[in-house]
Amino acid sequence: MALKPYDMICIFPTSLNEEALGDVLTRMDDEVARLDGHVVSKQPMGERVFARPMKKRDAGVYMTVHCELEPGSVDTLLARLKLVDNLFRVQVLVAEPPADTAEGAAEAPAEEVVVDG
Repeated sequence: MALKPYDMICIFPTSLNEEALGDVLTRMDDEVARLDGHVVSKQPMGERVFARPMKKRDAGVYMTVHCELEPGSVDTLLARLKLVDNLFRVQVLVAEPPADTAEGAAEAPAEEVVVDG
């Protein structure tokens, strides 16, 4: 089966230092690799304040992880990521492939697949 592109929006506790964050990201990479997928890139989004407190927290460190997985592996990945310490929340979205540069190609919004939380 062909791999499909996904974007994972991840929230980490603000109390994590660089080394601990690196450990969590490595564990996430390992979980994606176990499902025969691969991480394409990671894009830090910085610290953001929540609109309302969640689990007694007011803010989190956000990061977008771009990966490719088989479509049937998303639920398994989410179940495995629930066991990762210091990963506060994750949302998986289907990533749209880059729009063609041909005229008339419209960019479609990403479709939401699964929300953990």
